[in-house]
Amino acid sequence: MSTKQSNKAAEYDGHCAFALSTGKMDVKGGNHSLKIDGKTYLFSNPVAKILFRIFPNRLNKANETWKNK
Repeated sequence: MSTKQSNKAAEYDGHCAFALSTGKMDVKGGNHSLKIDGKTYLFSNPVAKILFRIFPNRLNKANETWKNK
């Protein structure tokens, strides 16, 4: 589901969760979002959202990148 979200309500200060999971900190999330355990994650495009969901451990990798920023 694609919805506009406020970056303040999103995790990672609105950065793209998939980009973070690959170690990139410079990509902002867009209008594509995903809720996991009540938290909203933004994605720069629909492909990033799909890849985040199908590749293993993306959430853990994004969290690790964000923690080590």
